[in-house]
Formats: sequence, structure tokens, C-alpha cells
Amino acid sequence: MIPPISTRSGHDAAVRRLTDLSRQLADVQQQISTGRKVVRPGDDPVAFARAATLKRADASADVQRRAMDAAGSRLSASETALASIADIMARAKELALAGRNASLNAADRTILANEVGELLSAARGLAEARGPDGEALFAGAGLSPSYGEDSEGLAAWAGLGTSPRVAVQGRTLAAGITGPEAFGVTAPLPPPDPMAAPDPLRPPPPRARNLFDALAHLAASLTEARPALFEAGMDEALAAIDGHIDRLAAAQATLGTRAARLEAEAERLDKAQLQLKSEVSKLEDTDMAAAIARLDRLGVVLDAAQASFARVSRLSLWDELR
Repeated sequence: MIPPISTRSGHDAAVRRLTDLSRQLADVQQQISTGRKVVRPGDDPVAFARAATLKRADASADVQRRAMDAAGSRLSASETALASIADIMARAKELALAGRNASLNAADRTILANEVGELLSAARGLAEARGPDGEALFAGAGLSPSYGEDSEGLAAWAGLGTSPRVAVQGRTLAAGITGPEAFGVTAPLPPPDPMAAPDPLRPPPPRARNLFDALAHLAASLTEARPALFEAGMDEALAAIDGHIDRLAAAQATLGTRAARLEAEAERLDKAQLQLKSEVSKLEDTDMAAAIARLDRLGVVLDAAQASFARVSRLSLWDELR
């Protein structure tokens, strides 16, 4: 005996087929309109999870890139300030050499000393320069001012710690330079010899001086009337200025090296982020050519299925007898 064939089950299967085709067609249309084929985990769990991992890596790279941009701006501002101070020291050396000329009188040297005083004021102003973030460039981790006055009335570093650091290839790089690194440190005065009688005509022993102290010492030496103290003071001032010119050149080279490392790391990071975005795009973005071809194919299949369903649905014995 042949079992009866249920027309209802065939009808339901056809309806499910049409519904599935319509859903697929709507999905492809949405992918084309939005440009994305993976929006929810259900669209493709593996691709969605992989894209989420890549996006987190890209977000982390964005944070590092912003930190590196800030560090690069700070380094650039520091280089600019040091270049200006280097020009000041070059001019100070010219004035020191001119001041040693025996043909100059006291009035001439006073004029030179006044110009050195102006150079000192300009250098102190540049030492308080701020970066784009508003932080003092030469105060290390401290706040402005970078320099204050010590008990002797000399410029003394008022900063704290070291310059801010930025991560570069698993290590940290100083995003600047501190005042002592750039301008040196003044050594304390040697203790007086209790056995020696003070001699006003005997020059004090030379000592290490920071850049600002060296300029102040040059200005004082230019106005010194006692020949022995004048000669000793000018010799010490010239030696200090030469030392600071060399120190500034080394500091500028250090900043330039750090800036070059940051630039190289930024270029590497940009390439890595471009690769990350490309991988995310492959996972999430719609391949328009393939999607349009699939849309056309699904449309043809759906039209055929709908026509077949309509034809089968209206079949009856009376239709055949006609």
C-alpha cells in the first residue's frame, strides 16, 4: 500500500525554503548597504572574535602613538630652546674674547658686561620654556619654574627627578632632558683654609659652574678692576663657556638621537596599524563584487522558487481536466 503524501508538509517545506531565501537576500542587501559582512558574533563567530582582538591591538597602538606624538613635540621644543641658548653662548664667547683685548677701557668692558647680563636674562627665560603640553621642558618630572636662586644668589635647578619617558619597542625613552643634563651644575665653594690669611688680591680657586652661573661670572669678571682677579676670572669664564658650548652640542645630539628613534618607531607603528586595519577589513568588510553577484544569484533563485511555489499551490484535479 502506498502511504498518503501530505500536501501540508510539502507546502511547509516550500514556505521554509522561500523564507530562508528571503532572509539570505536581506542579509546580502544589508551587507552591501552597510559595507560590513560581520556585525554581530552570530554572523561569523570566529571572524568576529579575531576582529575584536585586532581592534584591541589597534586601540593600544593608538594610545602609544599619541604618547609618542606628545614626546616628539616635547623633544622638538627642547631642541629649539637649546639651539637658542647655544646661540647665546656663542655670543657670550665673542664678548669674552673681546673683553680680553687690552685696548679696552673700563667703560668698554662695562658695556660688554651689560650685554652679557642681557644674555643671561635671555638664557634664564629660555630655561623656563614650556612644551606643547604646558609642562616645563627642563624641570624633569617637576613643575615650573625650572630654576630658582640658591643661598649664594646663583641659579639652581628647582626641578625633580628625570624627564617623562615613553615606551619604545619594549623599552622606555626619555622625552626630553633635565636642566642639570643640559646646563651643568655649580659645585659648592671649597671650604676656607683656617690656616691661610685672606688675601683680597688672590683669585679664588676655579670651580664648576652651571651655564647661568658661568654667564654671571663672566659679567662680574668683565668689570673686575684688579688685574690679577680680572685675568683669572676671564680665564675661568672662557673655559666654562667653552665647556657649556660642548655640553649644549652634546645635549642637542642626544635629543636628536631620541627624536630619530621616536620617528623610526612611529613609522613602524604606522605600518603595523595599517596591517591591523587591513586584517580587520578582510574579516568585517563586504566584498562588493562577490556580494552583488550573490545578490543577483539569490534573486534569480528566489524568483524561480516563488513561481514554482505559486504554480504548485494552485494545482487541482479540475485544473487538469480543463
